Amino acid sequence: MTHIVPPSLLFDFRLTIPRCPPPRPAKKRPAQKVPLLNLPPHAELFLPAAMNEQSVFASVAAGWDESGIGVAVEVSGKQHPVNGTAADLRNSDSVSLWIDTRPSGQVHRATQFCHQFTCLPVDELNDDQPSVIVREIAQQRDQRVAPNTDLFLTRTVIADHGYRLEIWIPGSQLNGFREISELRSLGFYCVIHDTELGTQPLSLGDDFPVAYDPSTWLRLELSE
Repeated sequence: MTHIVPPSLLFDFRLTIPRCPPPRPAKKRPAQKVPLLNLPPHAELFLPAAMNEQSVFASVAAGWDESGIGVAVEVSGKQHPVNGTAADLRNSDSVSLWIDTRPSGQVHRATQFCHQFTCLPVDELNDDQPSVIVREIAQQRDQRVAPNTDLFLTRTVIADHGYRLEIWIPGSQLNGFREISELRSLGFYCVIHDTELGTQPLSLGDDFPVAYDPSTWLRLELSE
């Protein structure tokens, strides 16, 4: 049965994410042996997309700290190697993230507090290491921060039939994050694109303007 209105659209989802310690400096962290993020099991997010007869092949987990936010995506079910290049995002395995440090649920145009990043689990332009690309949001009113992706921390572990990608986004790269310990709320959206398995949104699909309308993003409540 095809729903005219996706079931997940009928709910105002507010997902709770736990506090997690920031990663240790990379020079002190063995790349493939120690996880980048110390996320507890309850950091895994409920995926409203599953309510919309959407194929689900990835899990998403998140945690926060006054110094930044961490996101982990685990993809399973692949039969072919992970691939990607920043020169051709359309034909790359990737994870796109949207973050709003002042979510209201009523604003339909990205403000200066909205950010978009595309993360590649492997990037052939980066010696097949993960990379992060800052993306412009269509019709955004303003952008107050010029992010430096060298400050982002990433880690990819390739498995037999998928991969796990971990990303740490420093608060210094998110306009308005300085007050997050008082506000305790973030707008958040995520879309996993896989060249083999397809596209998995966090909730709504391409029929909705999730790429530039922050009112369609979900709310993350930041707990201890």
